[in-house]
Amino acid sequence: MHNIFLIFQHEWQQKKRSGLFKLLFIAMQILLIVTLFTGWSQYKNTQDQQLSAQEIVMQQWLTQPDRHPHRVAHFGHFTFRPPSALSFFDNGVNHFVGNSIYIEAHKQNSAMFSNSQQSDVLLRFSDLSVATILLICWPLMLIALGFNSINIEYNAGTMRQLFSINVSIPVLITGKILAYLLISLLFIIPIFITCFGLIAWSDSVITLDIVLRITGLFVLYLIYCLIWISIILLVSSCVCYGPHALTLLIAIWFMLTIISPRILADIAAETYPQPSRNEFNFLIKKEISQVGDSHNPDDPHFNEFKKQLLNKYRVNDVSELPVNYRALVIQEGERISSEIYMRQYQSIMVQQQKQQNFISYWYWVNPYLLVRDLSMALSATDIWHFYDYENQTEAHRYARITQINQIHAEFIDAEHDRESKAEADHWLEFEDFNYQQPTLTQSIAPIKWRGFILFILIGLFAVFFSLPQLSRRLHELA
Repeated sequence: MHNIFLIFQHEWQQKKRSGLFKLLFIAMQILLIVTLFTGWSQYKNTQDQQLSAQEIVMQQWLTQPDRHPHRVAHFGHFTFRPPSALSFFDNGVNHFVGNSIYIEAHKQNSAMFSNSQQSDVLLRFSDLSVATILLICWPLMLIALGFNSINIEYNAGTMRQLFSINVSIPVLITGKILAYLLISLLFIIPIFITCFGLIAWSDSVITLDIVLRITGLFVLYLIYCLIWISIILLVSSCVCYGPHALTLLIAIWFMLTIISPRILADIAAETYPQPSRNEFNFLIKKEISQVGDSHNPDDPHFNEFKKQLLNKYRVNDVSELPVNYRALVIQEGERISSEIYMRQYQSIMVQQQKQQNFISYWYWVNPYLLVRDLSMALSATDIWHFYDYENQTEAHRYARITQINQIHAEFIDAEHDRESKAEADHWLEFEDFNYQQPTLTQSIAPIKWRGFILFILIGLFAVFFSLPQLSRRLHELA
């Protein structure tokens, strides 16, 4: 332990005296702080805009006059997806998918400005967030600091002196890892303290879920730094010439963080394609037309529906029904379209899961992918949270339209349907949409057990640094 501490202290003192280290560290901290407060400003702005829009929409709904229920159904309403408490840390797909959905009868609309298929890493790179800097920029800082950390020892002749005082390779590597880990801690700890402070300072309630998410993100990025430190020291151990080690490390960084995520995303999209929104809507309309057409008097499904309804109420004609038959037909059409929509929507989610599974096979090779996906999951900003919002919206839409159709059926006289109106008091009975954020367990469920890959990778690095072959290699170079 004493030798490890001496190696750690020596490496730390060297970096402290380095002008390059001070310059890069301060520049990165400034960039990170600016990005953090910019993200926070955008988060608060989005939150304020949504609250204002919700108030306007709710006021418009409540102030409707006496009106025919079907007109109300087409007057529609809006649901809003509030930004998660940590969306300012990692905005994930938020800038590429919509935050509001217009809900109306007979139709499931997509989120406004939705463009989730374009939320790949290259686009995210141009949209800085704290997570982007930690994922992409910070490893470059570590590379600049540590690319010659080991090879400089045998180039300067100090490696032989270390061996002469019985400093083993695992001890040397461990001491240097601790030094760079301390640098990483000094870099990321202020950010997470600031994140916690911003949430506490805002109107958000500090819950156990938020505390666990922040803690999880801190541990996640600390492990990510440890993996990059291990990669850097491994390359520095195996490549004698410093500039060659630097070139190789930059090539590895570029491949892991920029090239491979885009290539893998394209391959996954080609292998497990998803329909466009227009194709999706066409499939729904086509399937609905195959089930039944409420406007066709000879349609088999609605003729059967009519017979069942007459038998249920024990009457011979729809004019004898105690409820409005037209409203019941509308509701049956709504039930059919909603069931078909959800079935088709589930097929899209299955395809998305297949794409995710394909990318997850590469977590072993590219930890950046795993950390990126876990970071979005912990921040509640990944594509699965957007799908959850759309599912909750559809459930709310169907319940709202069903309630409107019930008013139509019970309070609108069938004989004078078009001229009749329902009283405005009915519109006060509707509950507003309240999006329920998934719990932490639900958020990380799509990743499942794959998070343990990070710990396994660290174990593999530890085994590799302990191999006698690496010691022999360094002894030969020394």
